[in-house]
This record gives sequence, C-alpha cells and structure tokens, in this order.
Amino acid sequence: MSDRLRVAAIGVVIDIEIAARGEAFLDRARAAWADAVTSSEGEPEAVVADRSELDDDAALAMLSTDVTLAALAARRGADLWMLHAAGLADREGNVVVLSAASGTGKTTAARHLSRRFAYVSDETVAISAHGDVIAYRKPLSVIQPGSPHKLQVAPSAIHTSHPLPAPLRVARIVVLDRRPDGPEVPEVELLDVATALELLAPQTSYLSDAPAPLHLVRHLLDSTGGAVRVSYREVETLDPTIDAILATAKPGDVARPRAQAASAAEGPDETVVPAATGGYQRTPVVDALDLEDGRLAVLRRSAAGSRLHVLDGIGPSVWAAAPGRTIDEITDEVIAAHGRPDGAEPTTLVSAAVAQLVADDLLRAAEPQT
Repeated sequence: MSDRLRVAAIGVVIDIEIAARGEAFLDRARAAWADAVTSSEGEPEAVVADRSELDDDAALAMLSTDVTLAALAARRGADLWMLHAAGLADREGNVVVLSAASGTGKTTAARHLSRRFAYVSDETVAISAHGDVIAYRKPLSVIQPGSPHKLQVAPSAIHTSHPLPAPLRVARIVVLDRRPDGPEVPEVELLDVATALELLAPQTSYLSDAPAPLHLVRHLLDSTGGAVRVSYREVETLDPTIDAILATAKPGDVARPRAQAASAAEGPDETVVPAATGGYQRTPVVDALDLEDGRLAVLRRSAAGSRLHVLDGIGPSVWAAAPGRTIDEITDEVIAAHGRPDGAEPTTLVSAAVAQLVADDLLRAAEPQT
C-alpha cells in the first residue's frame, strides 16, 4: 500500500508519500498536516517519502524536517528572504516575524502569541521583494513528557479561533532575546542595519543564492522601519510589546525601485585587474552593501553556505582599492580617502588591514599578469 498527501510548503507543492504503514498512520499524517494541505493539481515540485526504517512516531516527526528541506531547496535562488523564524498575523494580514536561534524561545513565544494572532509559521517565513509573506503552516512539534519524539499537531487543532487572513504582508522583523536575567518588562531596541544583518544572516536559508541578497534584506528592513530586538525574561510579558510593534507598523507595497533592483542584481565588480608583483585581488563575493555609515557589508560563500563580514575603519577603503595594487599603492589610496593618521605609520595600518582581509578570504595575493 502507498498513498500520498499533497501539501504547500513556502509556496512549493510537495507530495508526502506514505509507506505501507496502514490507515492509522495515514490518518495521523493527514491530521498533522491539515493546515498545509493543498488542492493544487498537476505534478508536484518535490516528493518526500516517510522514513520506512523509523517507527511511526519518529517517521511522523521526521516528515517536518524533510518537507522543510525539500521546500527550501526548491526555492533556492528565488528572490525571497527565507528566514528561519516564526510568523504571526493580525486580522488585516500584517505579519510580525520573530527570529531567534534554535532553542532560545522562538517557538514558545509563537505558541503563546498564537492565542491572539493567526499562525503563519514556526519554521520558515518567506518574504518577497514586494513584502508579501508566504505561509508555511507545518505541524507544530510539541514536546511530550517521557517520549523521545515530539508530537506533530496541526496549528488549527490548538488554536481554532484565528483563521489565516489573506493576503499577508510583512509588518516588522523582531529579533527575540530571551534571557533568565532579562528585563521583567520587555525592552525594545532599534537595530542598525549591520547588527540586524549579523543577527539575521545566520538564520537565513540559502542567503547566498538569492539575487543581491544584502540589498534585498536592507530594502525590506528599511521598508518596515528596521529590525528591532526585544529583550525579555518571561514569554507572558510579550503581548503588550508585540501589540505596540504592530500598532506602529505601516506595511504596504515595498517593491524595490526598478533601477535599484537591477543595479543590485549585477553584484560587485569582480573584474580581474593586472597586478604587479606583491599586488592583491579581491576574492569573489556574493554581494557588497554600503551601510552609509563608513562600514561595508560583504557576503561570500563558505563551506557552511554563507559568511557575512562587516568592514569598518579603513577596511572598506582597503577592500575597494586592493584590486591590482600593492601595499604601497593601496596605502596611497587610503591616505587620499582618510588622510594621514596621527601617531601611526599608514603603511603599517594598511598592511594589518590587508592581512585581516586575507585571513577572512576577502583578498588574496595576485599572480602577476604577463
């Protein structure tokens, strides 16, 4: 016996193929995925089979992971910000996005707040360049005392009074900071772009594969008033803070200007410039973003997928001047941009900055061109 269950995950149509486990397991799978079931016709974009080597509880729990990974892979390269986060919507479809590292209270906060808001996702919130949010209503994974596997429960089975509105629009990005010694009354801090990128980039799937990803994230942050960090101690104290955040949000059409989107899509110039002996070249990067405060955000691929660097001080000038130039030539460019430093040898400072950029794999010694 084999049967299939068709679901929508981040807008991707996925068939879940159930092995010969019997109707009881199929009924459990249907109940767990009830909020994600789709009537979409045609061929699925991916097929996920349950793990036949696992027992029923383990196989059902593993489906959530496997479906998520298949959906993320199918969306790889799309013009989407796929943030590992929870999403909650008010009656007008305004979505507050809650991001936090795994195991730090994000899911707990989402479940608490979903008593009053519609559940969008507790796994991945996908945001388009226009600010549209794509729901992913996977099962909630509920810890069961004495069981090694989390119980898979449809969100609507827990909170039945909040249907999902349509359309959905991103209203605000919130970084949750729950600490045992956190403030009793939640504190809200507006994050600058560099800090937001440093906190949110590690929580983003396939960041390096999206078109001009740093520009996309910057635009969505700017369009929604910037990311905020909420520091708190107990989840029960969050409600007034989230209400205030949503009350001040003004979601709307946040489409990037066509000229900006086209320019960003071209990416940084990686033209190889002939170098003299002792010269340097920039290594390929995915995107570079001027933070307009003297700092530069640079995203490159790494073994882990992506790595974000925020260059400050003379770092941005050194990185910009390096292609095809020696230390002395780079130093001349830095002096022209910043002037001579007081009480320090400029070549020494530039050499140290170059060495750091080489260590970070943003620069490399160039082979002389013949």
